[in-house]
Amino acid sequence: MNFLSWLGKKLSLQRARVESPRNVPELLQEAHALLLLQKYDEARAPLLKAIKSRESINEPETINYILMSLGITWILTDRYDDGIAFFSEYIRNHPKESVPYRERASCFWYKGHFQEAIRDYSQALELKPGDILSLSGRGQTLTEAGDYVRAMPDLNLALVTLKPVSMQNTSWKKWCEEIEAFVHNGKGVALAGRGAGDSAMAEFELSIRMSPENAWVYHNRAQVHDRADSLDLAREDYQKALDMKNPALSPRRKSHAQARLRELLNHS
Repeated sequence: MNFLSWLGKKLSLQRARVESPRNVPELLQEAHALLLLQKYDEARAPLLKAIKSRESINEPETINYILMSLGITWILTDRYDDGIAFFSEYIRNHPKESVPYRERASCFWYKGHFQEAIRDYSQALELKPGDILSLSGRGQTLTEAGDYVRAMPDLNLALVTLKPVSMQNTSWKKWCEEIEAFVHNGKGVALAGRGAGDSAMAEFELSIRMSPENAWVYHNRAQVHDRADSLDLAREDYQKALDMKNPALSPRRKSHAQARLRELLNHS
């Protein structure tokens, strides 16, 4: 996910000021370089070494970066159970931090365990109200669970919260655009579920303009076309969903897209 690479670059500029054991900045530099190369399994080892020094790291943003980066190494390699196990253990030791709940929620979400994900996103928001990533994640998970009414306030609040961040600090522009694209994707699903097809398509188009390689938005739009019996458009979007890789579909979504595309091609 591009915004994580961007965040890593931003934090790398601050590492000289981090008060931590001498090897932690070097470990993070190594991990960050591997993340940029999309070598997620290799990046996990230095991140796990770095987090062992958690009690000696006095910069909360550095701890959050390590946890977020670890989360992405499990999500983007489809190792959700490993991520869930790690964050569960971490939460037992540090139950008042919001980020591990959010990262475990993402693993649950990608695995398709929506209620567990919603629970963890809710806990993250209790600990850090207004957190953009938790609002976005819970809203999108609620849409996948079919709870479109509850999803909309989270998604709308995420968009409202993003605006002042982008306006007051232009260096966060790329991060805001990436997150906003994901939120508009979620709104498209929620609006379609509530019968507002035209508004849903407008949200999907906006999401695609902001993040044109996001496979998830094409998969979501394909499902809306499918339900509306717009089968040519559905076929096109299912194929795009399988082709796009930033981010790619989860295995569960990929299997659905492949199976449905075969059915549509066989009946064309």
